[in-house]
Amino acid sequence: MSERPARPRPSGASATGASRASGATTLSHVAIAVREADPLVKVLVEGLGGVRGGEELLDDGALRVVFVRLGAVTLELLEPRSAEHTVAKFLEARGPGLHHVSLEVRDLAARLARAKAAGVQLIDETPRPGAHGTQVAFLHPKSLGGVLIELCQSSRPSVEPAGD
Repeated sequence: MSERPARPRPSGASATGASRASGATTLSHVAIAVREADPLVKVLVEGLGGVRGGEELLDDGALRVVFVRLGAVTLELLEPRSAEHTVAKFLEARGPGLHHVSLEVRDLAARLARAKAAGVQLIDETPRPGAHGTQVAFLHPKSLGGVLIELCQSSRPSVEPAGD
């Protein structure tokens, strides 16, 4: 039996698919804006076999964040607790649905500088606190095909794959 040849990797990509050149190491989560998180949590857990994770209050209690794990994907449900919160304004304008896609990066400040130099419109010029002790910054959807992108740097050290 002959072995299939390995597919060539793009320049700068590791065996895990993470590109050192891009700086994004993995999908952190997909965020969904909702008026009430609990009914969707129930559907995701009971209907799709998800596992309910933790929850946090962010922005001085103005935003409730509930996490649900579906296999390798984490969904972050965003439930505003104040009509003045940006997620409440998002819901008012667009209704419930996809809010943002979050990408994990190793060096958030460097990624922001690189994005800005490439002409990406930044919402956050500097990192700010996110859930689970992370630092986050948002990139404007006008620069990225209509999708709000969050860059996220974990406070836990990343584990690098062993070199070849």
